This record gives sequence, structure tokens and C-alpha cells, in this order.
Amino acid sequence: MEREEKEKTIKQKRTVQPVLKIISIILGCLFVIALIAIIYIKNAYRLDKIQVTGSEHYTDEEIIAIVTNNKPADNTVMFYLENKLHPIENVTFIDKFDIEIIGKNTITITVYEKSMAGCVMYMDQYVYFDDEGVVLETSAEKLPDIPCIKGLSFNSIVVGEALPVENKKMFQNILTMTQLIEKNDLIIDEIRFNSDEEIILRKDNIKIQLGQGTNLEDKLMNLDSILGELQGKTGTLDMSNYDAKDGNAIFKENK
Repeated sequence: MEREEKEKTIKQKRTVQPVLKIISIILGCLFVIALIAIIYIKNAYRLDKIQVTGSEHYTDEEIIAIVTNNKPADNTVMFYLENKLHPIENVTFIDKFDIEIIGKNTITITVYEKSMAGCVMYMDQYVYFDDEGVVLETSAEKLPDIPCIKGLSFNSIVVGEALPVENKKMFQNILTMTQLIEKNDLIIDEIRFNSDEEIILRKDNIKIQLGQGTNLEDKLMNLDSILGELQGKTGTLDMSNYDAKDGNAIFKENK
């Protein structure tokens, strides 16, 4: 009985040893292939150039510093994989980054910025919202191309929720204003609502009175050309009763 057991054990060893040898050879080959691949990638995919597109609020250098976390980036593949596995998040004014390899030695970073329509002041912070009035971001920084709306008060503001404006008509006027400003490529410094809920814009040294929100599309569609004629002047542009057919905008220059 013992002899049979010994013979069985010997046969099992003879069977297992070739299998183990084959597995070792396969693992050795895989290791060599992986090593060759790593050496090839390290040498052939040296990162020489990072291109940035889509960024308006940050310089290219600032975007590269954010994405690389101010660490050296010297390999295209490693840079790509690192950002796919651990994408950069929670960057002020940025929705997301898209990283692409466009050559062995070149990476492109496409920046998708949050679509901000305007901002309001709340607790010494600029609160930015989109064209539906949803709060996107709060920041101590004022972006030069985003109009700031004044004359509103809030008890609280929550990121991801709509601005808590009680007067629905005023809220709709805000959204209409910011949408038309963006549509007509206008750069407006400030939007203000006075005690009579009249809309007042400010652009450089020009105060622009729009009335209570009637005919806004016509007014803003023609505002840029009117302001072009007033360049360098200081005063008040009254468009409260403006009609595109009559062109009845009244400008009173400060003396």
C-alpha cells in the first residue's frame, strides 16, 4: 500500500514539474515583454509639449500647473493614465478637463469652463450662476467678463440650487438679461435693480437705463452699436422707452 502511494506521489511530481516549468517560462517571457514595453514607452513617449485649449479664465501655464499639480511631467503615456485614473476635480470656474494624446510627445488639455451668466454678492463672495439661475460657484475673485447684479438681497445661497429670489418677475428679468448679454456678446460691468425694479446697466463710464424690462431683446440687440458711438464719453444713456424702429435712445453727457 505504501509502495503504491509513493509511486502515485512520484507520478504527480513528474506531472506537476513540467507544468510549473512552463508557467515559469511564460511568466518570465511576460516579464521580459513588460520590461521591454516600459523601456520603450519611457524612451519613445517623452513628453515635450502640452497644449491647452478652451481656457478663458486661466492662462495656459496656470492650467498646466493645475493639471500636473506642479509636479514634473515627462512621459506622455504616464501623464495620460495618471489623469484618467485620478482626474483633477473641484477647480474654481472649471467643469472638467479632457486629456488627449495627439502624438508620442504631445498632450492636449481641453478645458470645459462652467457656463456662467452672472454673479451676485453674498457675504463678501461673488456667487456665480448659469443662464437658468442655478448657483455654480462662489469665489473671492471677480471675473471681468461676467456682469455683477446688484440691488438684490438673499437670506441664504446654496451651490447647485436656484438663486432664492422672491420676486419671480425680477428673477425672470435677470435671466433674460444675462442670456441676451451673452447672445449679443456684450461686456457689461454691472446690472442693478433700483427700488422701482428698473434695470440699470453700467459699461465703463456709461450708465444705461433700461426701464422695467420691456422690449429687452431690441434694446440689447442694438446696445453695442449705440455704445460704439459714445466711446470715450461719460454720462447716462436712457433706453427706457427705446424702440428699434424709432431709435429713440437719449444720451445725457456729464459736463
